[in-house]
Amino acid sequence: MSTHTEDLSKLLSSAALVFVGSVIASTSTLLERVVVGRLLPPTLYGEYSIALAIFTLSATFGAAGLTQGVPRFMARFDTPEDKRGAWLTGLGISLGVSSLITVSLLVGSPFLIPRLFETDAAAPMYYVFVVSIPVYVAFKIGIGGIRGEENTRYKLLTQNLFYPLVRLTLIAALLLLGVGLVGTGVGYLVALVGVTILTYKLLSRLFTLRGEYRLHGRQMTAFSAPLVVSTVINVLLTRTDTLMLGYLRSSELVGIYNAAYPLAGVMLVVLSAFGYMYLPMASRLDGDEDESVGRIYEVTTKWVYLSVFPMFVTVLVFPSDIVSVAFGAGYAGAGAALSILIVGSFTSAAFGRNRETLSALGATKFIMVSNAVAFVVNVVLNLVLIPRYGVVGAAVASTGSYVSLNLVVYGFLRRRFGISPFTRSSMKTYAALPLVLIPLGFALKRVFPAAVHVGALPGSVPVIAAFAAVLVVATVTVVVIVGGLEPEDAILLDFVEDTVGVRVPFVRRFIPED
Repeated sequence: MSTHTEDLSKLLSSAALVFVGSVIASTSTLLERVVVGRLLPPTLYGEYSIALAIFTLSATFGAAGLTQGVPRFMARFDTPEDKRGAWLTGLGISLGVSSLITVSLLVGSPFLIPRLFETDAAAPMYYVFVVSIPVYVAFKIGIGGIRGEENTRYKLLTQNLFYPLVRLTLIAALLLLGVGLVGTGVGYLVALVGVTILTYKLLSRLFTLRGEYRLHGRQMTAFSAPLVVSTVINVLLTRTDTLMLGYLRSSELVGIYNAAYPLAGVMLVVLSAFGYMYLPMASRLDGDEDESVGRIYEVTTKWVYLSVFPMFVTVLVFPSDIVSVAFGAGYAGAGAALSILIVGSFTSAAFGRNRETLSALGATKFIMVSNAVAFVVNVVLNLVLIPRYGVVGAAVASTGSYVSLNLVVYGFLRRRFGISPFTRSSMKTYAALPLVLIPLGFALKRVFPAAVHVGALPGSVPVIAAFAAVLVVATVTVVVIVGGLEPEDAILLDFVEDTVGVRVPFVRRFIPED
C-alpha cells in the first residue's frame, strides 16, 4: 500500500471519529436554534442571534489567539514547570483581555443596546451574555490545555458533548418555563460555568495544576497575536451579516435570516470532520518533501464533494419546506435566503481543506490575506444589498464572500505551489453531477406538487427524505457512468461497506486498479 493510500485510510478513520463528535455538537447547536426559533417569535429570535454574535466575536477576540498557543507550547515543553507556565500564561493573558472587553461592553451598553436591539427584553439578555465572555475564554483555555496533553477523549466529552447538550437542555427548559428571552443567556452562562469546572477537573488528571511554573509571555504572545486577526476575521465572516442586518434593518429580519444560516452550514460538518488529521498529516508530508500532500488534497476534496452533493441539491430544491419543517411556517420566508446560502456552503465544501493545505505548506500569511479579502467583500456587499434587499441581500453577501475566499485561496495554491483540488478524472464528476442532478431534482419536485408545499409538513418530511435517498443513488450512478472513480476511492468504499454492513460490488468493479 502506498504512503498516501495509508494516509488516506488513516485520515478517513480519524474523520469518522471526529465526525461523530462534530455531528452531536452541530446537531445540538442546530436544535438550540430551532428550539429558540419555535418558542420565540422571529423578532425575539433575532435579538438572541444578535446577542450571540456579539458574545462569539468578543470571546474570540478575548482569547487573543491563545486557544491555539496554549496547546502548541504545552506540547513542545517537557518539564511540568514549563507546561504549567504555558497554561497559566494563556489563562492570565486571555482573562485579562476578555475582562477588558466585558467592561467595555458593559460601559458601552447605553450606546449599543438601542442601536442593535428593539425590545426591552433584550437588555437583560445582553448583560448575561456579556458577563459570560470571560467564563467562555477560561473554558477554551482549559480545552487548549487538554489538547496540549493530546487527550482527544476529554476534549470530545467537554466541548462536543457536555457543553452543547447541557446548554440546549437549559435553554429549552427556561423558555418552556416562561423565563423569556433572558433565559437564553442564562442557559449559556450556567452551562459554561458547569463545563469550565468539569474541564479543569479533567485537566487536573492530566497534570497537576498547582505547583512551580515558568511563564512564557513573550514567546506565546509573539505566536498568538497574529492569530487574533485571522480568527476574528473568521468569526466576522459568519457574524457580520447578523450584526449589519440588526443595525440596518430589523430584529425580525435577523431572526428570519438566522433560520436559514445554520441550516446552510450543516453540510460543512462533513468538511470539518476531515480537518482534525488533515493539517498534521499534510504538514508531515510536506516536511518529508512528499508530493502526496497534493494528492491527499485532491482525493479528500472529491470525497467531501460526493458526500455533500445530495444534501446540496435537496436543500436547493426544497428550501422553504426545510426551513418550515425546522423552524415553523412563520420562518418560511427564509427559503430564498437558504437557497442562496447553500451555494456558499457548497462552494467551501467543493474546494476542500484549502486553507489547511496552505497552512501545512507554511503560507499562513496568504490565509490572512484571503480572509481579509473575503471580509471586505462581505462588508461592502452587505452595505449595498441589505438596505434594499434585506435577508436576500445578506445571503448574497455571505455567499459572495465565501466564493471570493475560496477563489483567492485556490489562486494562491495553484500559482505558488502548483496544487489544485481538481484533476482530469475528478472534473468529470464535478461537471456531470450538477449538470445532470440539479435539473433532475427540480423535475422530480413537480411529481409531488400536492405533497410538497409549505404548511403540509407531515407530507413534506417523508417526500424530502425519499428525494434525498434517490439523490444518493443517482450521485453514485452518475460518477460510475462518467468514469469518475479512482484507485483511492476503494478506501472510501471499504469504509462505507464496513460501516453499513452491506457490500456494493456494482460500484467496486468500476474502480480502477493501482
